[in-house]
This record gives sequence, C-alpha cells and structure tokens, in this order.
Amino acid sequence: MREVTANKTEGRSRVRAWLREPLLQFTVLGGALFLGWPLIQDKVAPPQNKIVISAQQMQRAMDYFYQTHLRQPDPDELQPLIEDEIQTEVEFREGLALGLDRDDEIIRRRIKQKLEFMTEDVLDQAKPSDADLQKYLDDHREEFSAEPQLAFSQIYLDPSRHGGKVADDAGKLLTRLNNGDGRLDYGVDSDTLPVPNDFEATPLNIVAGMFGAEFASSLAQQPVGHWVGPIHSGYGLHLVLVRAVKPGKTPDLADVRDQVLREFQSDRRVEANLASYRRMRAKYVISVELPAADQRKPAGLAQNTTPAAGNPVAP
Repeated sequence: MREVTANKTEGRSRVRAWLREPLLQFTVLGGALFLGWPLIQDKVAPPQNKIVISAQQMQRAMDYFYQTHLRQPDPDELQPLIEDEIQTEVEFREGLALGLDRDDEIIRRRIKQKLEFMTEDVLDQAKPSDADLQKYLDDHREEFSAEPQLAFSQIYLDPSRHGGKVADDAGKLLTRLNNGDGRLDYGVDSDTLPVPNDFEATPLNIVAGMFGAEFASSLAQQPVGHWVGPIHSGYGLHLVLVRAVKPGKTPDLADVRDQVLREFQSDRRVEANLASYRRMRAKYVISVELPAADQRKPAGLAQNTTPAAGNPVAP
C-alpha cells in the first residue's frame, strides 16, 4: 500500500516538473497564438491594404462642407465627400510607399507643427487658477498697465511758411506765452493742421499715431504747466503745454482676465514645446556636416562663366 502511494506521489511530481518545462510552455503558448491569430490579427496588426475612414475624418469633411454651403450635405453630396477621403488616404499611402515624404521640407515642417500642436492640446486641457493668472499679471505688469494719459495743447509752426526764421519765431512765441498774460489765438499763433490744438486726457499711443513716436516720447518728458519746445513731429515743429498727466495704472485681474489668460497660455505653450523638444533631442546622437567653404552658395545659383574684361575663360 505504501508502495502504491509513493508511486502516485512520484507521478504527480513528474507531471508538475514537466508542466514547468519552458519548452512545453513555449509550445503551448505558440500553439494558442497560432490558432487564435486569425481572430485578433485585424485588431493587433491591421493589414496594410485595409483603409478605415473614421467618424472623426467624416465629421471634419462635413464641417468643411458646412463652412462653404452653410448646411449639412444631403445623401447625394455625402458620397463624393466619402470618396474624396478614400482617395486622399489611398494616394497618401502610395506616396509614402514611394518615399515621397522623404527630403520634403514642407512635410517635415508640417509634421513638426502637428507635434507641437499635440503638446499644446495636452497643455490647454489644464486650466490655470486665478492665483496662476495673478502671479503672471504681477510678473508682467508693464505689458498690461494702462498707458499714461496726457492733457496738452500744441501750436504748430509750419517750416514751409516760416522758412529759415522758424526757430526764431518759435523762440519769440515761446517767450510771449510764458511771460505774457497767457492770451492765445490759435488762428494767429498756430499754423493749420488736420488735428486739434487742444487734447484732453489722451493715451501716448494715440498721440504717437497722430504726431509720431518721437513727438509722443518727448511730450511725456515735459513738465506740467509751462510752454516748451520746439518739439519735432512728422509735420514740423510744435510748442507744447502739458496741462495734466494721468499716470498709467496696473489693472485688476478681473478687468483684463481674458488678455492675461491668452498671454499666459501662449507663454506656457512656448515653454512646453521647448521642453518637449529638449527631451526628444536628448535621445539622439547628432552630427552636422557643413559644405566646403567654396561650395556655400544658394542651391540653383548658376556659376557665372561670363569672362571679365581681359580675363578669358580657359577652354
């Protein structure tokens, strides 16, 4: 009886040892994969000659149709859209098979752009908090601050009318304005311009648009309450009186939130694309070959073989 039990125990041990054999396990798994492959091959490795036009592709095609016709395509119009998608995919694959994507600068740059868009799409899904936006506003106050506004008056001196005496005339008028009784007649003292003589609180960018950046920059540096000049503009010379200055003010986040959000996201996209590029670049060993110095000329530029005077080209 003991001998029978020992034989059974020994048999079970041999079976377990046999089941643990790597060769057996490999054979069983290989057979299962061979038998099951026809059922899963289309999902695991779709055949190269199989084309699937996805619902997303067709939705994009119908969106283009809607943008052009302001309506959805009817059944008769839908079929050409489907065929166009199929034709595009077929010709794309045939082009890849012929290697037409290689050494094509437009395709290289388009793929680079799509890769950057992928990074940006992932980034845009994470919405910044108000604390993030407030910090960005604090760090970039000069980009969002309202410009100073100036209330001023100007008297124009036309160089073509005053000729060589324009500087003297400006000096005499400036002395009278600051030392006299302050009376002023624009019709007499100022030459004609298609802009007002008196301006109420006006941002500097508006002033620059009317008189030029040099005039606006100089105007912002003048004292309040005294006629000064002459100051140059695109028209000629001006005497100016700055009557009041309203300093620029950094707005509250609530007033410029949309603008701050746009700039915040734009900066983050740039940073994310740069970080992504650095990670990808680190995977490559890069070498650069430059053309010889005597061969560095634009492609397609024909070599000039016209002989200079007295220097014939050797046959």
